[in-house]
Amino acid sequence: MKKVFLVILLFLIIAPNSASATSMKALKPITDLPYLNNDQISDIALSGKNIFLTGTTESPNSNWITGLLGGSSDGFLISYAVTGVQNWGLRLGNENSEIATSVAIDQDGSIWVVGAGNAVTQTTQPINPSGLLNPDNVPINPTQVSNTPINKVKLWQISNSGVLINSYEYQTENVIYPKKVVVSGSNLIILGNTYLGASTKGFFLSASKSGVFSNFSTIGSKSTQINSAIINSDLSITAVGSSSEQLLKAKPLGKVDAITLRISNTGVVQQVARATLRSTSRAWNSIDQGLLQGGRVNYSNKTEAAVTKFSALNRPVWNVRYLSRSTALVTTGKNPWATFVSSGAIRGVSNWKPKNPTPVLLEFGKKAELVNAYTLTSPAVVIDSSTDTGTVLVTDSGKSFGLLLIN
Repeated sequence: MKKVFLVILLFLIIAPNSASATSMKALKPITDLPYLNNDQISDIALSGKNIFLTGTTESPNSNWITGLLGGSSDGFLISYAVTGVQNWGLRLGNENSEIATSVAIDQDGSIWVVGAGNAVTQTTQPINPSGLLNPDNVPINPTQVSNTPINKVKLWQISNSGVLINSYEYQTENVIYPKKVVVSGSNLIILGNTYLGASTKGFFLSASKSGVFSNFSTIGSKSTQINSAIINSDLSITAVGSSSEQLLKAKPLGKVDAITLRISNTGVVQQVARATLRSTSRAWNSIDQGLLQGGRVNYSNKTEAAVTKFSALNRPVWNVRYLSRSTALVTTGKNPWATFVSSGAIRGVSNWKPKNPTPVLLEFGKKAELVNAYTLTSPAVVIDSSTDTGTVLVTDSGKSFGLLLIN
Protein backbone atom coordinates (compact mmCIF):
# COMPACT_ATOMS: atom_id res chain seq x y z
CA MET A 1 0.00 0.00 0.00
CA LYS A 2 2.87 2.35 0.80
CA LYS A 3 4.47 1.60 -2.59
CA VAL A 4 1.22 2.42 -4.39
CA PHE A 5 0.93 5.68 -2.44
CA LEU A 6 4.53 6.62 -3.29
CA VAL A 7 4.00 5.92 -7.01
CA ILE A 8 0.86 8.08 -7.07
CA LEU A 9 2.65 10.88 -5.18
CA LEU A 10 5.61 10.73 -7.55
CA PHE A 11 3.28 10.89 -10.58
CA LEU A 12 1.54 13.96 -9.15
CA ILE A 13 4.88 15.66 -8.60
CA ILE A 14 6.35 15.09 -12.09
CA ALA A 15 3.21 15.15 -14.22
CA PRO A 16 2.44 18.49 -15.91
CA ASN A 17 -0.34 20.38 -14.22
CA SER A 18 -2.98 20.86 -16.92
CA ALA A 19 -4.63 23.59 -14.87
CA SER A 20 -1.46 25.72 -15.19
CA ALA A 21 -1.07 25.13 -18.94
CA THR A 22 -1.89 28.05 -21.17
CA SER A 23 -3.91 27.91 -24.37
CA MET A 24 -3.29 29.62 -27.70
CA LYS A 25 -5.07 32.90 -28.39
CA ALA A 26 -5.30 34.60 -31.78
CA LEU A 27 -3.54 37.94 -32.18
CA LYS A 28 -4.48 40.16 -35.12
CA PRO A 29 -2.87 43.33 -36.53
CA ILE A 30 -4.18 46.76 -35.56
CA THR A 31 -3.24 48.01 -39.05
CA ASP A 32 -1.95 46.64 -42.37
CA LEU A 33 0.62 48.16 -44.72
CA PRO A 34 0.14 46.77 -48.25
CA TYR A 35 3.01 46.68 -50.74
CA LEU A 36 3.45 45.70 -54.39
CA ASN A 37 6.98 44.36 -54.87
CA ASN A 38 9.75 42.88 -52.73
CA ASP A 39 9.47 45.22 -49.73
CA GLN A 40 11.03 44.45 -46.35
CA ILE A 41 10.85 45.76 -42.80
CA SER A 42 14.23 45.21 -41.17
CA ASP A 43 14.14 46.85 -37.75
CA ILE A 44 11.93 48.52 -35.15
CA ALA A 45 12.51 51.08 -32.38
CA LEU A 46 10.15 52.40 -29.69
CA SER A 47 10.22 55.85 -28.12
CA GLY A 48 7.47 57.00 -25.77
CA LYS A 49 4.18 56.22 -27.51
CA ASN A 50 5.78 56.13 -30.97
CA ILE A 51 6.77 53.14 -33.07
CA PHE A 52 9.48 53.55 -35.73
CA LEU A 53 9.89 51.02 -38.54
CA THR A 54 12.68 50.99 -41.09
CA GLY A 55 13.23 48.89 -44.17
CA THR A 56 13.49 48.78 -47.95
CA THR A 57 10.89 49.26 -50.68
CA GLU A 58 10.94 48.23 -54.33
CA SER A 59 7.33 49.27 -54.90
CA PRO A 60 7.02 52.14 -57.44
CA ASN A 61 4.74 54.03 -55.06
CA SER A 62 3.13 53.53 -51.68
CA ASN A 63 0.26 54.93 -49.66
CA TRP A 64 2.40 54.89 -46.52
CA ILE A 65 5.69 56.30 -47.90
CA THR A 66 5.75 59.69 -49.60
CA GLY A 67 7.26 60.11 -53.07
CA LEU A 68 8.07 57.76 -55.94
CA LEU A 69 10.72 55.05 -56.17
CA GLY A 70 14.15 56.54 -56.95
CA GLY A 71 16.57 53.74 -57.86
CA SER A 72 15.68 50.07 -58.00
CA SER A 73 15.13 50.28 -54.21
CA ASP A 74 14.79 52.97 -51.54
CA GLY A 75 15.10 52.88 -47.79
CA PHE A 76 12.29 54.23 -45.62
CA LEU A 77 11.43 55.23 -42.06
CA ILE A 78 7.83 55.41 -40.86
CA SER A 79 6.36 56.45 -37.52
CA TYR A 80 3.18 55.07 -35.96
CA ALA A 81 1.21 55.85 -32.83
CA VAL A 82 0.24 52.95 -30.57
CA THR A 83 -3.32 53.30 -31.93
CA GLY A 84 -2.09 52.21 -35.36
CA VAL A 85 -2.42 55.71 -36.84
CA GLN A 86 0.55 56.70 -38.99
CA ASN A 87 2.35 59.87 -37.91
CA TRP A 88 4.55 60.21 -41.00
CA GLY A 89 6.54 58.26 -43.58
CA LEU A 90 9.90 59.25 -45.10
CA ARG A 91 11.58 57.82 -48.20
CA LEU A 92 15.39 57.48 -47.97
CA GLY A 93 16.86 57.31 -51.46
CA ASN A 94 17.77 58.95 -54.74
CA GLU A 95 18.60 57.75 -58.26
CA ASN A 96 20.91 55.11 -56.80
CA SER A 97 19.71 51.95 -55.06
CA GLU A 98 19.52 52.07 -51.27
CA ILE A 99 18.49 49.72 -48.49
CA ALA A 100 17.74 50.60 -44.85
CA THR A 101 18.47 47.94 -42.26
CA SER A 102 18.53 49.27 -38.68
CA VAL A 103 17.22 52.15 -36.58
CA ALA A 104 18.24 53.67 -33.23
CA ILE A 105 16.87 56.53 -31.12
CA ASP A 106 19.30 59.23 -29.95
CA GLN A 107 19.09 60.99 -26.58
CA ASP A 108 17.99 64.23 -28.28
CA GLY A 109 14.99 62.41 -29.81
CA SER A 110 16.36 62.24 -33.34
CA ILE A 111 16.41 58.91 -35.17
CA TRP A 112 19.42 57.30 -36.83
CA VAL A 113 18.94 54.85 -39.70
CA VAL A 114 21.75 52.80 -41.22
CA GLY A 115 21.71 51.04 -44.56
CA ALA A 116 23.75 50.63 -47.71
CA GLY A 117 23.75 51.77 -51.30
CA ASN A 118 25.52 51.75 -54.62
CA ALA A 119 26.46 54.34 -57.23
CA VAL A 120 25.48 54.76 -60.86
CA THR A 121 28.48 55.10 -63.15
CA GLN A 122 28.56 56.32 -66.75
CA THR A 123 31.21 55.95 -69.41
CA THR A 124 32.50 59.09 -71.12
CA GLN A 125 30.20 60.36 -73.88
CA PRO A 126 31.83 59.29 -77.20
CA ILE A 127 32.56 61.76 -79.99
CA ASN A 128 31.12 60.80 -83.37
CA PRO A 129 33.70 60.37 -86.13
CA SER A 130 33.96 63.35 -88.51
CA GLY A 131 32.79 62.92 -92.07
CA LEU A 132 30.13 60.37 -91.10
CA LEU A 133 26.61 61.12 -92.34
CA ASN A 134 24.64 61.52 -89.11
CA PRO A 135 22.16 64.42 -89.43
CA ASP A 136 20.54 63.78 -86.03
CA ASN A 137 23.94 63.53 -84.26
CA VAL A 138 22.91 60.25 -82.60
CA PRO A 139 25.88 58.76 -80.67
CA ILE A 140 27.34 55.78 -82.50
CA ASN A 141 28.19 54.22 -79.13
CA PRO A 142 25.64 55.49 -76.60
CA THR A 143 26.63 56.21 -73.00
CA GLN A 144 26.81 53.04 -70.92
CA VAL A 145 25.19 53.14 -67.50
CA SER A 146 26.09 50.58 -64.84
CA ASN A 147 25.68 50.13 -61.11
CA THR A 148 28.48 49.53 -58.66
CA PRO A 149 28.02 46.81 -56.03
CA ILE A 150 26.30 47.69 -52.73
CA ASN A 151 29.53 48.94 -51.15
CA LYS A 152 28.56 52.16 -49.39
CA VAL A 153 27.41 52.37 -45.78
CA LYS A 154 24.57 54.93 -45.64
CA LEU A 155 23.72 56.81 -42.46
CA TRP A 156 20.69 59.09 -42.10
CA GLN A 157 19.65 61.34 -39.20
CA ILE A 158 15.92 62.17 -39.03
CA SER A 159 14.02 64.42 -36.65
CA ASN A 160 11.19 62.96 -34.56
CA SER A 161 8.77 64.81 -36.85
CA GLY A 162 10.07 63.02 -39.96
CA VAL A 163 12.43 65.63 -41.43
CA LEU A 164 15.79 64.50 -42.86
CA ILE A 165 18.52 66.35 -40.92
CA ASN A 166 21.76 64.82 -42.22
CA SER A 167 22.97 62.00 -44.45
CA TYR A 168 26.46 60.51 -44.60
CA GLU A 169 28.17 57.64 -46.41
CA TYR A 170 31.28 55.52 -46.10
CA GLN A 171 32.73 53.66 -49.09
CA THR A 172 34.11 50.15 -48.63
CA GLU A 173 36.09 47.89 -50.94
CA ASN A 174 33.68 44.96 -50.87
CA VAL A 175 29.94 44.37 -50.73
CA ILE A 176 28.62 45.57 -47.38
CA TYR A 177 25.48 44.74 -45.38
CA PRO A 178 25.00 46.69 -42.12
CA LYS A 179 22.80 44.81 -39.64
CA LYS A 180 22.71 47.03 -36.55
CA VAL A 181 23.32 50.63 -35.46
CA VAL A 182 23.56 51.62 -31.79
CA VAL A 183 24.14 54.98 -30.11
CA SER A 184 27.34 54.99 -28.04
CA GLY A 185 27.63 58.31 -26.22
CA SER A 186 28.66 60.91 -28.79
CA ASN A 187 29.25 58.26 -31.46
CA LEU A 188 27.36 55.66 -33.44
CA ILE A 189 28.51 52.07 -33.86
CA ILE A 190 27.55 50.06 -36.93
CA LEU A 191 27.96 46.30 -37.18
CA GLY A 192 27.22 43.90 -40.00
CA ASN A 193 28.81 41.79 -42.69
CA THR A 194 31.08 42.26 -45.68
CA TYR A 195 31.36 39.85 -48.59
CA LEU A 196 34.05 38.89 -51.09
CA GLY A 197 33.30 35.86 -53.26
CA ALA A 198 32.30 33.00 -50.96
CA SER A 199 33.86 34.63 -47.89
CA THR A 200 31.82 36.41 -45.21
CA LYS A 201 33.31 38.55 -42.46
CA GLY A 202 31.70 40.54 -39.70
CA PHE A 203 32.58 44.23 -39.51
CA PHE A 204 32.69 47.02 -36.94
CA LEU A 205 32.51 50.72 -37.90
CA SER A 206 32.34 53.81 -35.70
CA ALA A 207 30.96 57.20 -36.77
CA SER A 208 30.68 60.58 -35.12
CA LYS A 209 27.35 62.37 -35.27
CA SER A 210 28.90 64.82 -37.72
CA GLY A 211 29.63 62.01 -40.17
CA VAL A 212 33.31 61.23 -39.49
CA PHE A 213 33.86 57.47 -39.84
CA SER A 214 36.65 55.54 -38.09
CA ASN A 215 37.79 52.20 -36.66
CA PHE A 216 36.59 50.03 -39.54
CA SER A 217 37.67 46.50 -38.70
CA THR A 218 36.64 42.99 -39.74
CA ILE A 219 35.78 40.01 -37.54
CA GLY A 220 36.81 36.57 -38.79
CA SER A 221 38.44 35.79 -42.10
CA LYS A 222 36.04 33.69 -44.20
CA SER A 223 32.93 32.38 -42.45
CA THR A 224 31.77 34.69 -39.65
CA GLN A 225 28.47 36.56 -39.64
CA ILE A 226 27.07 39.26 -37.32
CA ASN A 227 23.26 39.37 -37.07
CA SER A 228 22.44 41.74 -34.21
CA ALA A 229 23.94 43.59 -31.25
CA ILE A 230 23.21 45.60 -28.10
CA ILE A 231 25.17 48.29 -26.30
CA ASN A 232 26.30 47.62 -22.73
CA SER A 233 26.45 50.07 -19.81
CA ASP A 234 30.24 50.46 -20.24
CA LEU A 235 29.69 51.28 -23.96
CA SER A 236 31.11 47.95 -25.09
CA ILE A 237 29.06 45.88 -27.54
CA THR A 238 27.56 42.41 -27.26
CA ALA A 239 27.06 41.05 -30.78
CA VAL A 240 25.54 37.75 -31.90
CA GLY A 241 25.76 35.72 -35.08
CA SER A 242 27.40 32.55 -36.38
CA SER A 243 30.84 31.26 -37.34
CA SER A 244 32.57 28.10 -38.54
CA GLU A 245 36.12 29.33 -37.95
CA GLN A 246 38.32 29.94 -34.92
CA LEU A 247 37.84 33.31 -33.21
CA LEU A 248 40.43 34.23 -30.60
CA LYS A 249 41.06 30.86 -28.95
CA ALA A 250 37.52 29.55 -29.45
CA LYS A 251 37.49 26.77 -32.04
CA PRO A 252 34.38 25.55 -33.88
CA LEU A 253 32.82 22.25 -32.79
CA GLY A 254 29.65 21.99 -34.91
CA LYS A 255 29.26 22.58 -38.62
CA VAL A 256 28.46 26.20 -37.77
CA ASP A 257 28.35 27.54 -34.21
CA ALA A 258 26.18 30.30 -32.80
CA ILE A 259 28.51 32.98 -31.42
CA THR A 260 28.24 35.78 -28.88
CA LEU A 261 31.01 38.40 -28.94
CA ARG A 262 32.02 41.10 -26.52
CA ILE A 263 33.57 43.96 -28.51
CA SER A 264 35.18 47.15 -27.19
CA ASN A 265 33.89 50.53 -28.35
CA THR A 266 36.93 50.75 -30.63
CA GLY A 267 36.17 47.47 -32.37
CA VAL A 268 38.46 45.02 -30.56
CA VAL A 269 36.96 41.55 -29.98
CA GLN A 270 37.56 40.84 -26.28
CA GLN A 271 35.60 37.64 -25.63
CA VAL A 272 33.96 34.87 -27.67
CA ALA A 273 31.28 32.43 -26.51
CA ARG A 274 30.13 29.59 -28.76
CA ALA A 275 26.82 27.70 -28.58
CA THR A 276 27.44 24.45 -30.37
CA LEU A 277 26.04 20.98 -31.03
CA ARG A 278 28.00 18.47 -33.06
CA SER A 279 26.76 17.86 -36.61
CA THR A 280 24.45 20.90 -36.47
CA SER A 281 24.47 24.45 -37.80
CA ARG A 282 23.51 27.07 -35.21
CA ALA A 283 23.08 30.84 -35.22
CA TRP A 284 21.94 33.60 -32.92
CA ASN A 285 19.78 36.03 -34.91
CA SER A 286 18.37 38.21 -32.14
CA ILE A 287 19.47 39.69 -28.81
CA ASP A 288 17.89 42.10 -26.34
CA GLN A 289 18.83 43.75 -23.07
CA GLY A 290 19.53 41.30 -20.28
CA LEU A 291 21.22 38.91 -22.73
CA LEU A 292 18.03 37.27 -23.94
CA GLN A 293 19.03 35.61 -27.22
CA GLY A 294 17.05 33.93 -29.98
CA GLY A 295 18.24 31.77 -32.84
CA ARG A 296 17.95 28.46 -34.61
CA VAL A 297 19.47 24.96 -34.64
CA ASN A 298 19.55 23.07 -37.95
CA TYR A 299 19.85 19.27 -37.74
CA SER A 300 19.93 16.93 -40.74
CA ASN A 301 16.19 16.29 -40.49
CA LYS A 302 14.69 19.14 -38.44
CA THR A 303 15.03 22.75 -37.32
CA GLU A 304 14.52 24.13 -33.83
CA ALA A 305 13.95 27.69 -32.65
CA ALA A 306 16.22 28.36 -29.67
CA VAL A 307 15.66 30.86 -26.86
CA THR A 308 18.24 31.31 -24.10
CA LYS A 309 18.49 33.71 -21.18
CA PHE A 310 22.09 34.39 -20.11
CA SER A 311 23.46 36.05 -17.00
CA ALA A 312 26.82 36.61 -18.74
CA LEU A 313 28.64 35.24 -21.76
CA ASN A 314 28.73 31.42 -21.55
CA ARG A 315 26.45 31.45 -18.47
CA PRO A 316 22.93 30.38 -19.47
CA VAL A 317 20.15 30.79 -16.91
CA TRP A 318 17.59 28.82 -18.92
CA ASN A 319 17.18 27.48 -22.42
CA VAL A 320 14.20 26.24 -24.45
CA ARG A 321 14.03 24.84 -27.99
CA TYR A 322 10.97 24.17 -30.16
CA LEU A 323 10.39 22.44 -33.48
CA SER A 324 10.18 25.29 -35.94
CA ARG A 325 10.42 26.44 -39.55
CA SER A 326 12.21 29.65 -38.59
CA THR A 327 14.65 31.26 -36.22
CA ALA A 328 13.43 32.77 -32.94
CA LEU A 329 13.24 36.55 -32.54
CA VAL A 330 13.24 37.84 -28.96
CA THR A 331 12.60 40.93 -26.87
CA THR A 332 12.54 41.76 -23.17
CA GLY A 333 9.72 43.80 -21.61
CA LYS A 334 8.25 43.06 -18.22
CA ASN A 335 8.84 39.45 -19.28
CA PRO A 336 10.84 37.74 -22.05
CA TRP A 337 9.08 37.25 -25.40
CA ALA A 338 9.88 35.10 -28.43
CA THR A 339 8.28 34.58 -31.82
CA PHE A 340 8.87 31.85 -34.42
CA VAL A 341 7.02 29.55 -36.83
CA SER A 342 5.97 26.53 -34.76
CA SER A 343 5.92 23.07 -36.35
CA GLY A 344 5.44 20.90 -33.27
CA ALA A 345 4.19 20.67 -29.71
CA ILE A 346 5.06 23.45 -27.24
CA ARG A 347 5.48 22.39 -23.65
CA GLY A 348 3.11 24.38 -21.46
CA VAL A 349 0.56 24.99 -24.23
CA SER A 350 -2.42 22.67 -24.05
CA ASN A 351 -3.54 20.76 -27.15
CA TRP A 352 -1.01 22.41 -29.46
CA LYS A 353 -0.14 20.11 -32.38
CA PRO A 354 -0.26 22.27 -35.53
CA LYS A 355 -1.09 20.43 -38.77
CA ASN A 356 0.72 23.17 -40.67
CA PRO A 357 3.62 25.40 -39.53
CA THR A 358 2.06 28.31 -37.65
CA PRO A 359 3.61 31.61 -36.48
CA VAL A 360 3.38 32.01 -32.71
CA LEU A 361 4.31 34.50 -30.00
CA LEU A 362 5.24 33.28 -26.51
CA GLU A 363 5.57 35.18 -23.24
CA PHE A 364 7.81 33.58 -20.60
CA GLY A 365 8.09 33.95 -16.86
CA LYS A 366 11.35 34.45 -15.02
CA LYS A 367 12.12 30.72 -15.06
CA ALA A 368 11.04 30.05 -18.67
CA GLU A 369 7.51 29.03 -17.68
CA LEU A 370 4.92 30.05 -20.27
CA VAL A 371 2.69 32.97 -19.29
CA ASN A 372 0.86 33.60 -22.57
CA ALA A 373 0.80 32.12 -26.07
CA TYR A 374 -0.60 33.64 -29.26
CA THR A 375 -0.99 32.63 -32.89
CA LEU A 376 -0.15 35.18 -35.59
CA THR A 377 -1.67 35.60 -39.03
CA SER A 378 1.81 35.74 -40.65
CA PRO A 379 5.44 35.25 -39.56
CA ALA A 380 6.96 38.10 -37.55
CA VAL A 381 9.99 39.93 -38.98
CA VAL A 382 10.76 42.33 -36.10
CA ILE A 383 9.82 42.61 -32.41
CA ASP A 384 10.51 45.07 -29.59
CA SER A 385 9.19 46.03 -26.12
CA SER A 386 9.13 49.08 -23.88
CA THR A 387 7.35 50.08 -20.67
CA ASP A 388 5.57 52.96 -22.43
CA THR A 389 4.38 51.02 -25.47
CA GLY A 390 4.20 47.34 -24.58
CA THR A 391 5.30 44.58 -26.94
CA VAL A 392 5.17 45.43 -30.64
CA LEU A 393 5.85 43.20 -33.62
CA VAL A 394 5.45 43.37 -37.38
CA THR A 395 4.38 40.41 -39.50
CA ASP A 396 4.86 39.90 -43.24
CA SER A 397 2.26 38.03 -45.32
CA GLY A 398 4.08 38.57 -48.63
CA LYS A 399 1.52 41.19 -49.63
CA SER A 400 1.32 43.44 -46.57
CA PHE A 401 2.95 44.11 -43.22
CA GLY A 402 0.84 43.79 -40.09
CA LEU A 403 1.45 45.95 -37.02
CA LEU A 404 0.59 44.13 -33.77
CA LEU A 405 0.59 45.46 -30.22
CA ILE A 406 0.17 43.89 -26.77
CA ASN A 407 -0.08 46.41 -23.92
